[in-house]
Amino acid sequence: MALDRSRLPLHALRAFEAAARHRNLVRAAEELGVTHGAVSHQIRALEEALKTQLFDRRHRPISLTTSGEQLLSAVDSAFDRLSRAAGALRAGELEGEITISCVPGLASNWLVPKLGEFLVAHSSIAVHVVTEYWQHPTIADQCDLAIAYGSAEHPGKRVVLLGHSAFFPVCSPTLLAGCAPLQAPEDIADHTLLHEYSDETWSRWFVAAGLKNILARRQVYFDGAHLSLQAARSGYGLAMGDIPTVGDDLIAGSLVQPFTLSVPAAYPYYLIAPPKAEQSAPGRALEEWLIEKFKEITKLLIP
Repeated sequence: MALDRSRLPLHALRAFEAAARHRNLVRAAEELGVTHGAVSHQIRALEEALKTQLFDRRHRPISLTTSGEQLLSAVDSAFDRLSRAAGALRAGELEGEITISCVPGLASNWLVPKLGEFLVAHSSIAVHVVTEYWQHPTIADQCDLAIAYGSAEHPGKRVVLLGHSAFFPVCSPTLLAGCAPLQAPEDIADHTLLHEYSDETWSRWFVAAGLKNILARRQVYFDGAHLSLQAARSGYGLAMGDIPTVGDDLIAGSLVQPFTLSVPAAYPYYLIAPPKAEQSAPGRALEEWLIEKFKEITKLLIP
């Protein structure tokens, strides 16, 4: 059973740690700037509080009992954590762990490639990234942060609008160099369509292009944009992308946009976060960084 924190003899634990490390009470006293008697008194008070002997004093240098070894392991770990946290604060760094949930397409095509910048700036923060299908969220509300596409209904959480995007066809440049032309939207019928979950986005794009009942040569369905876009990069066909997921590809030339026509996304991207009073400092830092990164592409998104 854990001891009440208010009853933890912190000064005695510090004296115990120093004596255990030096295996000598005099050296421990010199390090702590107190007398040998004060260190001895603190350790005996600690042993009385714990109702166990921590040192075997029959020989010199003194040695730890089994109970003392067990306590030293715990005290060393706790002091190490305190030391790292204090050092990080003095250096202006943040320390801790964050779990962020994100829809798979955005996670693999935008979050993960960008996340390295945050990790370099905050080397003492550990980040766990998990993904989940946007129509069936199960863990977003259990994470420190979540980037969601779709519903803004998250009771007890703060919901921040990141941006409302637009989708357009993309393909590998090798596809444009093939034998089947892609000069007009109707030419898509001669190629393979790569779908994310369903044909809903493609259908809306065809309507916007003034095309009805178009039948592509082949339809391939994937369980997420991270897969459909990878298939497009590999030259399998045309997929739907938006600036957050394919912006870097368009810059690098791994994907091209054969037509300028786009259709608004069915839903916005949201950031789901706990109330500010309950949010950790690392979580707040990651939230601010994510919002800033989305601002960088805001000018390319539909308002």
